[in-house]
Amino acid sequence: MIPLFLDELQRISRIIKPLVKEKTPKIYTHIDGDGITSAAILIKSLVREGTNFEIHALKQLSSQTAKEIKCTRDNLLIFLDMGSGQLNTLKEFLETTQILILDHHEPLRFQHINLFHLNPLLFNEKSISSSSVCYLFCRSLNQKNSDSVDLALVGSLADRDQGTEEISKKILEEAEILGKVVKTKGLRLFGRNTRPLHRALSYSFDPHIPGISGDESQAVQLLSEIGISVKENDEWKKLKDLTEEEQKKLASAIIKESYREKDISNIFGDIYTLTGKPEEIQDANEFSTLLNACGRTGNFDLGVQICLDDESALAKSWAAIENYKKVISDSLNMIREGKVEVISNNSAVYILGKDLIPENIIGAITSMALNSNLFPNDKVIFGMVDSQEGLVKISARAPEGKDVNLGKVMKEIFSKIPGEGGGHMKAAGGFISKESLQDFIKTSTDMLGEKIGKEN
Repeated sequence: MIPLFLDELQRISRIIKPLVKEKTPKIYTHIDGDGITSAAILIKSLVREGTNFEIHALKQLSSQTAKEIKCTRDNLLIFLDMGSGQLNTLKEFLETTQILILDHHEPLRFQHINLFHLNPLLFNEKSISSSSVCYLFCRSLNQKNSDSVDLALVGSLADRDQGTEEISKKILEEAEILGKVVKTKGLRLFGRNTRPLHRALSYSFDPHIPGISGDESQAVQLLSEIGISVKENDEWKKLKDLTEEEQKKLASAIIKESYREKDISNIFGDIYTLTGKPEEIQDANEFSTLLNACGRTGNFDLGVQICLDDESALAKSWAAIENYKKVISDSLNMIREGKVEVISNNSAVYILGKDLIPENIIGAITSMALNSNLFPNDKVIFGMVDSQEGLVKISARAPEGKDVNLGKVMKEIFSKIPGEGGGHMKAAGGFISKESLQDFIKTSTDMLGEKIGKEN
């Protein structure tokens, strides 16, 4: 862990601690699982400080949404999982109030007496989730906030941070030491503790299993073909009931159906079990999926309430995930069946979802397209759909094998054509006008061609 980042984190927490009591914090956070867990971690911390606050969820922080932010000198503005790349948009607020940013996206470098900016990338540290940044900050405010360490892990999983960086590893170790998390090995499918095995397979969209996802009868047939029974003692068998050997056999079968490579590490790997949580969300990966579903279906409040241990909210959330998975299944099938236009070249794949794919799930669709056999797995994937604001929303994902920083690429693109956006190493997003769509495709193709050409 880089001392400079920790020193700055502690310095800022000492300044902010009295401010949260003197002023009314207005919190703005992203709607996804990382943003939801970040919000919950901060809420628990502010409640502990006896602070009154407001919280707002945003799909995107842009020049347009910034116009809707109202604040006075009596407010402290806090941005979670956003803000680092939008400092130009936020400058006007710095003349009247302080701003705290807890983020992990590609940052702009800007200093102001009223700006408190915590992002590991500013200190040459590799990116970690915003929930991890938020957790470290809140723990520095008060050591008692270490009771939110499990939420930091859930947020990391929601944001595809698998705990490989030094800070993430230390947070995981802390969670294990505190008895909040138990790590084992197993098959990572949604519903391992709660759903019958064949149903868990049919509900699998990450990985997406062609012919199996969305079809229970095909899931039963797959299990029969590999010699795994769906019942034991007249009870539906669940994923948690399988031996490690059976799980590996099932993982290999899924790989055969879904992937070209033979590596099963994406679906057979670390399982993080959260202690003291209801059985439905004891699997941290399932918890993260549920939170993403809440955020993407307009149920941000439910997601936060679940993080704050409101079991009545958990009961209400299942309809959100049913809807989320159905929309994802329908969208992936439209792509697979050629109902959605796709442009592919040597540098990238562009999924032109238009109004066929909802804007709130295009990020999930782009991630799944990257990790499935829908397209070559060595290309950058761009998902592009119509947004409610009359613009085109873009979600970009880069494969692990390519040394391309998508956050920087998006910033470079928007220096050449009108638009707003940013991101981090392997995931980024933004908005452009519909008239700029072809310019974006050409500019990104040329730019990626140059970068990938240099790499090769």
